[in-house]
Amino acid sequence: MKQNNLLDDVYNILKQDNIKLTDIWISQIFLSWRWWFQVVLAIVPWLVWIKIRNKKDTARLLFVGLVVMMISNFLDTIGASYNLWHYDWKDFPFIPIYMPWDLTLFPISVMIMLQFKPKINKYIKAIFFSFLCSFIFEPFFSYLSMYHRVNWKYGYSFIIYIVLYLFYDYIYNSRRLWKTESD
Repeated sequence: MKQNNLLDDVYNILKQDNIKLTDIWISQIFLSWRWWFQVVLAIVPWLVWIKIRNKKDTARLLFVGLVVMMISNFLDTIGASYNLWHYDWKDFPFIPIYMPWDLTLFPISVMIMLQFKPKINKYIKAIFFSFLCSFIFEPFFSYLSMYHRVNWKYGYSFIIYIVLYLFYDYIYNSRRLWKTESD
């Protein structure tokens, strides 16, 4: 019984903090240029991907994209929850993740990297992809004051992105997962 009271106290603090965050979001973030920028980032890459994707490979790419979204959301929630980083200009105040990155930019980038130049060594692609994400995109969003690192270094992201890309490449190229009747 005592433990439930402690948890109730913590959740009440979280509720009050979420109310404060929502008030700030409504007064300072909603409809700002950064908010509109995020809306564009959440929609336009999908429109581009629909145009340039390999239509015969759409199901496999979308499956990998869904896996990317789930893992990104999970890792982003952990990082934000432990104050390793946070997002100052979110599209929704009550979601700890950065939705344009987790649901659009990251999965679209992975799907494009997997689809184009398939003969390039996967390790080279993983390092290139990781470099772009860690040392170009993360600093860019940090420069725009949309991403704030608290207890995190770009080098940590670099290693994680390499491992993640290799995992996504494995899923995409796994013969066991994509065995067809003609095989």
